[in-house]
Amino acid sequence: MLVIATIGPSTNEKLILRDIIDSGANMIRLNFSHGRLEEFEEKVNIARSIKSDIEIMQDLSGSKIRVSDKLPYIIKLYHGEEVFFCGEDSYKKRGHNFAFGSKKVIPLNISKNILNTNKIRSLSMKDNTMLFEVLNKTEDLIKVKVIKGGVVRAGKGCNIKGINRSKIPLSEKDRSDILWGINHNVDVVCQSFVESPSDIKKVKSYIKEVNMNFNPKIWAKVETPIGVKNIEYILKEVDGVVIGRGDLIPESNIEDTPIYESKVIESCVKNNKEVIVATHLLNSMKNGRKPELPEVEGIYNFVNSGVSGFLLAGETSIGKVPIKTVDFLTKIIKKYSKE
Repeated sequence: MLVIATIGPSTNEKLILRDIIDSGANMIRLNFSHGRLEEFEEKVNIARSIKSDIEIMQDLSGSKIRVSDKLPYIIKLYHGEEVFFCGEDSYKKRGHNFAFGSKKVIPLNISKNILNTNKIRSLSMKDNTMLFEVLNKTEDLIKVKVIKGGVVRAGKGCNIKGINRSKIPLSEKDRSDILWGINHNVDVVCQSFVESPSDIKKVKSYIKEVNMNFNPKIWAKVETPIGVKNIEYILKEVDGVVIGRGDLIPESNIEDTPIYESKVIESCVKNNKEVIVATHLLNSMKNGRKPELPEVEGIYNFVNSGVSGFLLAGETSIGKVPIKTVDFLTKIIKKYSKE
């Protein structure tokens, strides 16, 4: 069974990465939504020097909606105030220096056309810890009221329920990152926010366009209700699926997430496709505490439902005890598999 560890600040030292691999991690995840290519190259070289056959997973950014990297400063948002979101093209056209008057304006990495062609009622950021209520829209701006505030900076993830991603193309960043993956011979290319077979076909087509001989596994990360609804069609194009619970919850709601998980797992098992459960596995250990019963019960139930493995995200990338977390997960997987 796969135990996938995400690298990050908590795994910068070679000794820690070695102990994570020795503790049972048999695949390393590179999260291309964060980090620099030079860092990834260094970590891949170190991981392969520790274990030559360690598998490398490249997790692309996909159509994840984020605060545009054109935002040049940090914005602090307070409960009850009114702020504005806009498309990246509107922001670039008008310029950020007082172009919108005294308004607090947050550009997103999508076009104003995508924003305007969707009925948007609410937005959230940072795993629903920042919430916004939509008040009205103009051609360029979405006016919102801050329900839960916080700090906004370039690159921060944003969840907009029900937004149509079908017109979002394979980004230049994804293309550049895929080239990096080809040059470093990654074992798995995982596309994020997959909602239809076409999302995967774009990735596969580009890979064949630039290197016909590169044949990694292709995984789809399913993180929205639309992706779950279309799972049977998506499975025809992929080798496996990652259930990205970190975004599935804010893209839907927490009470429906177990239903979605069950549907995806059932479909993957029936079609003999790999299925990986990701994020919110051992959040207690991420924060340096002992694992809690609901977390352990969840892993037990997933093992018995036939999943192919688990993906540790923050638990190993920024967690306080990444080695202990991998060791604990590996041990209970073995125990429950025997059961």
